[in-house]
Amino acid sequence: MKLNEMKQCVEILHNEWNLGRIESKAEGKICAWIELMWILGESENVLLYKENNRVIGFAGYSKKTSNKHLVRKKIYHFIEKILSNSKKIKDKEGFKKYYDNYDYLPNSLKEHFDGQVTMLIVDKNYRGKSIGKKLLLEIFELAKKDNMKNIQITTDESCNYKIYEKLECTKIFETIVKNQEPEILGNIKEQKAFIYERKFI
Repeated sequence: MKLNEMKQCVEILHNEWNLGRIESKAEGKICAWIELMWILGESENVLLYKENNRVIGFAGYSKKTSNKHLVRKKIYHFIEKILSNSKKIKDKEGFKKYYDNYDYLPNSLKEHFDGQVTMLIVDKNYRGKSIGKKLLLEIFELAKKDNMKNIQITTDESCNYKIYEKLECTKIFETIVKNQEPEILGNIKEQKAFIYERKFI
C-alpha cells in the first residue's frame, strides 16, 4: 500500500472509531495508524475501494497457517510496536485495556477458524451504495481461493454487523463488552459483541 493510500485509510479509521484514543489520551491520529499497521501486519490481502483515485473503503483477511508475506508482515508489526510505545500514547495501560475489552474469543473457538476478516470499513459519506458488500464478497472469494475452510468475523453494535447475516454468515457467539465507542452508541455502559462464521465448503 502506498503512503498516500495509508493516509486515506487512517483518516477513515480515525473518523469512524475511538480506537483507544480516549482511554490512552492519545495525540492526533496515532491510534488509527497503530490500527492500520496491525491490519497490514495480519492480512494476506487488503482490498481498497476507490472513487476518483481516493480510498473510500477497504477490507482485509488473515490466514492462520500462512507463510506468505512474512517480511512485509514483520515490518508492519514492528512499526505498530514502535507507534504503540511512542510518547503520543500518554496512557499505555488505558490503550491496552481498550483492546483487551475486545479480546472475547472463547477458548472453545480458538482453533476453530482458518483466519479472520481483519477489517471492513467504508467512509461514512459513501455508505448505502453496497460498497461494503462488494468488498466483503471479494474478500470471501480470495479466502476461498486461498484454500480456507472458514473465516472469523468479530464485530459489535458500533459496526454495521447485520451485513454479515445478509451474506451467509452465521452468528456463533454473543457476549457483552464495555461500550468504548460513545460517539456512536451514546453513553450506555455496555454493548453486544458478536462472532460470525463464514464457511467456504
